[in-house]
Amino acid sequence: MQLSGAVDKVSNSALTPLNAADRAAVIKAVRADDAGRTVPVSRQSRQIQVLSKWALAADVSKQLSQTDQTERNIRQAYQSLENLRRQLNAPGNSKLSAQQQQQAQQQLAQLEQKLSHSSSGLNADLTPASAQPAPVKASLSHSIDLLSERRQNEQVSILLGRSGSAVSISLPAGQNAEQNLHTVQQAFARQQISVGSDNQQQLYFSAEARDARKLQEPWLISGQGVRVAAGNPVSVKLQAADSTLAQLGKAAATADNVQAYSQQIQLAQQQLKDALGKVQAQRAALQAQLVAISQSQNDNTELNALSQQLRIAMQGGSKSAVSVVMSQANITRSLVEFGLG
Repeated sequence: MQLSGAVDKVSNSALTPLNAADRAAVIKAVRADDAGRTVPVSRQSRQIQVLSKWALAADVSKQLSQTDQTERNIRQAYQSLENLRRQLNAPGNSKLSAQQQQQAQQQLAQLEQKLSHSSSGLNADLTPASAQPAPVKASLSHSIDLLSERRQNEQVSILLGRSGSAVSISLPAGQNAEQNLHTVQQAFARQQISVGSDNQQQLYFSAEARDARKLQEPWLISGQGVRVAAGNPVSVKLQAADSTLAQLGKAAATADNVQAYSQQIQLAQQQLKDALGKVQAQRAALQAQLVAISQSQNDNTELNALSQQLRIAMQGGSKSAVSVVMSQANITRSLVEFGLG
């Protein structure tokens, strides 16, 4: 749906922050008055500016509501882990019994299932989810060891699935695990893939969604017989990386020391604390944005004059108009009056 040239020049900045559905709803609402007559261009421009603020406020209010829900989920998850930690740290307990291991696994599985829904606002690594797809993460089989120190040099070549991308890694003799990890990280960085390892020297890879196929399709790996068999390339399929809670559940199956396992739980709790800090900062920014929009809505006369046009849009089934009204009801007294009647 296009505006006239004059209206477009005046109102483009007001419409820019809105999504396509809200832009269409705003333009439709100012095209004609309640009698179906075309509204003058000058009046359309002013109305678009006002209604665009309403729609923007609706979007910010929706984000704020989602942020509040994410914060509640983070706090509940933290408390669930705290309850589990206290149960395992009962007086006189130094080792985890088989029953306690099973109990921990069950509770962690239930918590993971709850947080796996998109509405939780958290990714599998207990970081806040965003509008952008979460990075793809995968691990390399222990059978391919690129980190341990070796006495011979080796050149490892990796074809990353059918993406057409390839990685070449030169691993010198005598280089320790930390140095080898740095070498591997540098090689994969050219493909926009980050690399990390755990205390068992298992490699983990992470890439943005646009590069997901580089980790999701089997790799063809060739070497010189030091780390990778010489000759024909070896086909290796990476494994999807376990979530933080799944890793904690697997650790429970083999944990026997209560104190050591309690420290692992605390690491997951720290991830939740970090996520909480980010969410609270996001909420503060959204609240400030909402206040700024509210303060700019000071022309109550014009707001009331436009309410009838919004009513028409609502009667026509515009979901965007409904969200605008519901959001603005939290911001200005004039819209509360319109919403009630």
